[in-house]
Amino acid sequence: MFTGIISHLGKIENITHPNDWELAVNVENSKNSPDFDGLLIGASISCSGICLTLKKKNETTLLFDVSDETVSKTNFKNWRIGDFINLEKSLKVGDEIGGHFVYGHVDTTAKVMEIKKINGSFKVVFLVNKKFMKYFAAKGSVSIDGVSLTVNEILEESFSVNIVPFTWDNTSFKYYKIDTIVNVEIDILARYLERINLSN
Repeated sequence: MFTGIISHLGKIENITHPNDWELAVNVENSKNSPDFDGLLIGASISCSGICLTLKKKNETTLLFDVSDETVSKTNFKNWRIGDFINLEKSLKVGDEIGGHFVYGHVDTTAKVMEIKKINGSFKVVFLVNKKFMKYFAAKGSVSIDGVSLTVNEILEESFSVNIVPFTWDNTSFKYYKIDTIVNVEIDILARYLERINLSN
C-alpha cells in the first residue's frame, strides 16, 4: 500500500523480455535522499502507479519482473529507455498519509487531452473510457501515475486535475505532452461503494 506521495524519480535504464519482462530503473537523487538505500529484496515499489516487487538492486539501480498481464493493463507498453517514472516505497505502520490509500493496482489508462498553465499551477485534462467515469467525483481522490491527486471537473468522458508547482517539478508530470498515456487507479472507496450497490 502507498500514499501517492512521490519520493524519487526513476530513469529507465533497460527493458528486456527474456521470460516475463524485466525492468531496470536508476533511482535519481538517491545520494541526497537515502530512503531507497535500505530497500530489501522483495520490497514493494510503486513504479508510476504499478506495484512491482524488487528482485535485485545494484547501487542506485532497481530491477523488477513485470508480467504480461501488467503490460496489457497499464502504460508500461509505452515506456522506453530514458523515460522517467515516479517511485514510492510502500507505506509502513506509523508513516504519515499525505495523500490517500493507493494500492498500486492500475484500473485503466487515460490520455492527456489538454495541459494549461494557470498562474504557477497546471490544469491537466484526461480522456478516459466512459465506463470508468462513474467512479470519479469532484473533489474526490484519484491516482495518476502513482501520484495522489484531487479531481476537479468531470465531463462525459474526461476529468481534470490541478497540479501544483512542487508536484509538477518533482514528478514525471513535467514530461507530459498531449496524448501521453497515464496509469489511473480509482479511489478504493468508489469501488467498494459500487460493490455495495450491486449487492443491494
